[in-house]
Amino acid sequence: MIGPSNELLGADNGFGLPQDIIVKDHAMSVRQRLSVCELSLPDTSFEQDLDLIRASGATGIAISEFKLRDGEEEQQIAALKESGLAATICIPANTSPLPLRPDSIFPGPADPDLRLEAMLGSIRRIAMFEPDCILTVTGSNSDYDAADARKIAVEALREATALAVSLGTRLALETNRNEGLDFSFLRSLPETIDFLDEIGPGIGLLYDFYHLWDEDNIIPDTERFASRIFGVQYNDWREPPRSFADRLLPGDGIMDIPALLGALERGGYTGWYDFEIFSDDGRWGTELPDSLWKIPYDRLIERAHAGLLKAWDLRI
Repeated sequence: MIGPSNELLGADNGFGLPQDIIVKDHAMSVRQRLSVCELSLPDTSFEQDLDLIRASGATGIAISEFKLRDGEEEQQIAALKESGLAATICIPANTSPLPLRPDSIFPGPADPDLRLEAMLGSIRRIAMFEPDCILTVTGSNSDYDAADARKIAVEALREATALAVSLGTRLALETNRNEGLDFSFLRSLPETIDFLDEIGPGIGLLYDFYHLWDEDNIIPDTERFASRIFGVQYNDWREPPRSFADRLLPGDGIMDIPALLGALERGGYTGWYDFEIFSDDGRWGTELPDSLWKIPYDRLIERAHAGLLKAWDLRI
């Protein structure tokens, strides 16, 4: 895991907090494991994201394949290496063996064989950036018998997992609460663990606060399954949400984030904490007047990190 350089631990830490607090309380814990998902920054280029994220003091970037440019991967890999950032929980353009509903966000063919072929292509492309893990979901079973959908997803993800491992990386499977979206037929942490057991080794859980925070038994389940978690995405929950893309910054919503962080720590989780929000400014059909995407991105990242670090100090 890549830690912060001496420059990143300098006086301008980007969090609006005294430097001695940052170093003393966070440098050996969450501070060195902060990452930013490029999907949280929808209007910037890959290179702009590298600059923004590095300046924030984070040490990781969750690369979105949508920001890679055909034929320029080598140059972008060089830019990543020059930035000193690690590739963390990366997002492929082709992320599921079954279709996503609606398909406007992650478009792709309906046929599972074609989807698998596209997934494998995305894994090969992202693996060039040496990611910690690559996100995947099952997709929707709305057009299938439940048993058939599960069989398709298990077999496809076994093949995708084998490829990822052969390329020196791994897959992280995300469950989905499907608020206005249908991205997964897995709805809870325990059933996702059962599904992972069916696939086999080389694939773990992507733990997104947004999808899991209010489950029954989430604190004991988080602690129990922490060793299966390959990455954490953090955010907060507005009650009620005004659209499927109405996430909040940590501390601004109703999640008990300190409890989640405490359970992750007690369970032994030592991976990345990746900032991921969606806050529709009209591009997805709902123009939220206070969309977080209207905030300058450097300030957005600063507020996100500060909120998580505050919750870390309060973890229980």
